[in-house]
Amino acid sequence: MNIKSSLILLFFFLITGPAFAIDPVYEGPNGIREQVFATNCLACHASNLTGSARNGAPPDVNWDTYEATRPNAERAIVTAVEEMTMPPIASGPLLNEDQRTAMLAWQSAGFPRDAITTAGSTDASFDGTRLRIPVVNIGNQKFNATLRLIQLENSPTGNGFVLENAALTTASSSNPATADPATGKVFIPSVTVIQNGIDVGTVDIQLTLIPGSDPMTFSLDNRLTVPTDASYSFNTTILNLPVVIVGGQKFRANLRLVSLGGSPTGLGFVLESAALTSASSDTAATANTATGLVIMPYVELIRDDIIQSAVRAEMRLIPGSNPLLFNLIRYTEISRM
Repeated sequence: MNIKSSLILLFFFLITGPAFAIDPVYEGPNGIREQVFATNCLACHASNLTGSARNGAPPDVNWDTYEATRPNAERAIVTAVEEMTMPPIASGPLLNEDQRTAMLAWQSAGFPRDAITTAGSTDASFDGTRLRIPVVNIGNQKFNATLRLIQLENSPTGNGFVLENAALTTASSSNPATADPATGKVFIPSVTVIQNGIDVGTVDIQLTLIPGSDPMTFSLDNRLTVPTDASYSFNTTILNLPVVIVGGQKFRANLRLVSLGGSPTGLGFVLESAALTSASSDTAATANTATGLVIMPYVELIRDDIIQSAVRAEMRLIPGSNPLLFNLIRYTEISRM
C-alpha cells in the first residue's frame, strides 16, 4: 500500500495520537514551510539567494513563500517524495517519513495555504454532486473531506458517496460530522443543500462505510430531499421555516429536533441556521422577542418525501441558551391547505 492510500485510510481509522507530525498546510509553525522547506530546501531554494549561493537550484524554483511555492508544488512531490532525488546529498538530508506523509496529505488537500474551510463556512454542503465536510471528528482527530455522489445498488436509497480526498484540519465547527470506526457510521448534521447556486435548506445525512471498499465508498442511508423555500415543513428531523417575522425583520430559519426534558412535550428544537430574507408568506411564523414565543400557523409533516399531515405549533425560546434552544409547547393537527 502506498503512502497516498494510507492517507485515505487515516481519514477513517486513525483514532489516537497525532495523525501527522506536520500539519498539511503551508503556513504556521508546524506547517509545510517551517517543517519541510525550511529544514531541507531553503538553503538553496530561497528567493533572496542568487548565483553560486543557490548551489545549482533553478532561479524560478523557490519554496520560501506560498506564492512562489504553489506553481511548483507538484514538482516538489515528484522530486522530494516520489523519486526522493531532492535535496541532493551534498545539500541536505532527504525528507523523512513524517515529512513525506505530510507532503502527500498537503497534495491531497489541494495544497492549502492555511487550515481548510469550505466556502468560508464550517458547515457541510452538498451541491448535487459533491459533499464537502469541513470537519469530521474521528476520536480526537479532525479531518476535512470531500466525497462524490454515485449510484450504489445495495444502498437503502440507491445512492452513495466515494471518498475523493481527506486531510487533517485545524478548523472547528459547531456542527461537525462524526465517524464511528466500530460501526462504519458517519453522521453529518446540518448539510447545506445548494441548487443552481442557491441555498435551499439543510438536511442531516447518515452514511455507512462499505467494508473493504477501495477507494472508500459509503452507502447513503437517508434521502437528500430538502423542503423548498415555499414550504413550512418538518421532515423527520429538520424544521424548515421560510419566513419568520421578528419585529420589523424577516428571517429564513432551519431548526433541528432534539429531546428536551423540561419541555411540555418532551421535545424541542435547536437553531441550525438563520438568514435575513425578502420573501413573503401568508403563513409566516412570528417570534415575540419579549416573551420568546414563536407561533407557526402551518407546518407540513413529511415522511419519505410525502406530506403526511399539517400542524399548528408553538415553541418558546429558552432564555440564555446558546445555540438557541426552543421548547416545543404544543402542536395541533389541522386541515391541509
